[in-house]
Amino acid sequence: MSEPDTARKASPVTQPDFIGDADLRRLFAYWRSKRNGRPMPAKEDIDPIEISWALTRIFLMDYSPEDGFRYRLAGSEISTVFGRANLKGLTFADILPPEGAAIVAERWNAMVAGPSVVCMKGLVYLAAERTPIGERLLLPLADTAGGPVTGVLGMTICEWVSGISPTDVKQSPLKVLPVGNIP
Repeated sequence: MSEPDTARKASPVTQPDFIGDADLRRLFAYWRSKRNGRPMPAKEDIDPIEISWALTRIFLMDYSPEDGFRYRLAGSEISTVFGRANLKGLTFADILPPEGAAIVAERWNAMVAGPSVVCMKGLVYLAAERTPIGERLLLPLADTAGGPVTGVLGMTICEWVSGISPTDVKQSPLKVLPVGNIP
C-alpha cells in the first residue's frame, strides 16, 4: 500500500490541481461553498437536490471510529456496481470481501485522519467482466465546526473498459489536501 501524497502548499488552495475531472471539480466547489467559515460542512448542509446533476454518481456516508463508513445515500451508478438497488445502511464489510473492505477502509481513512480532501485515480471498483478506470473524490463532513469527521460526500467517475485485467491497472497514490489549507 502506498503512502498518501499530501498536497501541502504555502498558499491556500481554492481548487486543487490534482482533481482532473470537471464534475469532480464542480463537486469540490459545491462542498467548499457549504463550509460557511468552517473547515468542513455538516451532513445537513449537503442537499442532494442542489447537486442533481451528480445524483447518479455521488454518495453520502456516515463515519464513526466504531462502525467505519456506512452509506446514507448512493447514486444508481454506484449501487448497480455492487448488484444492489440500494446501499443505504450498508458498510464496506457488507458489500465487499473482507480483504477488499479492509483495503478500501485503509485508503479512505486518510480523509478522516487529517481531516483532508482525498482524490484517487486508477482502478475505482473491482468488477469481474470489466475494469473501471477513473477518479474518486472524498470530501469530509463534520457535525460540529471544530469536530472530527462524521461523514463523507463523494463522487466516482469512471469508464468501463473490457479486455484489461484489474491487476494490469495501478491506482495512483492518494492525493491528500488538509482542510486547513483550503480557504
